[in-house]
Amino acid sequence: MQTSISQTELIDYVSAQTNAFFPDRQTIQRSDLAKGVPDALMRVENCFSRMRVGRYFSGKHAIFNHLYSDQYLMFLWFLSNSLWRCKISEHALNKVYLLNKCLHGFDCAFDTSLPDIFVVIHGVGTVLGKASYSNYLVVYQGCTVGQTQGKYPSLGLGVGLGAGAAIIGNSMIGNLTSIGAGCTLINAEVEANSSVFRDDSGNLVLQRGQPGAISKQYFSSEFLER
Repeated sequence: MQTSISQTELIDYVSAQTNAFFPDRQTIQRSDLAKGVPDALMRVENCFSRMRVGRYFSGKHAIFNHLYSDQYLMFLWFLSNSLWRCKISEHALNKVYLLNKCLHGFDCAFDTSLPDIFVVIHGVGTVLGKASYSNYLVVYQGCTVGQTQGKYPSLGLGVGLGAGAAIIGNSMIGNLTSIGAGCTLINAEVEANSSVFRDDSGNLVLQRGQPGAISKQYFSSEFLER
């Protein structure tokens, strides 16, 4: 993978950021970050190598730039989750989680089961709760995936959420389904290959058998059609 800075520099960079943002007595240790950064970078490479967007994948190798905020957002989430798997202190985990929230306005806990392959576009104001997610997820800014009465949604492969979309409660969203900007689904069931959007009057519309899934803009069809 082509990276903008080395692994050692990245560990120093995250360490400096977390300790600057949260300067309490329990500073986050480089040794703690070193337990998660290599794994997080491998996960980033695996994810980005499935993409068809040039800023993420050159056609030969994945590309990671720590100053490209969407990429850094995803790296920080992978890092927080990798560190959680390593069972480091919750104090340190919270700092990495909060760093992502401070820098990008992205709220997704380190123990959430996001898929191995996903992309967050812009990400500001997006909240991803502990739902059931599948690979090739696409999420834009201002989205919410959350629960009602303890019930979380289940999202199929290649689901895409437009800006400001929300999927709440016991919702079942089928494969390659796109939820348009500003649409809210609560305890809803949507079959595969569908599009949900608002018409000119603001009414919620469901169209079945739509070939233009949001996820196909970001991920190669060879992966989505397997």
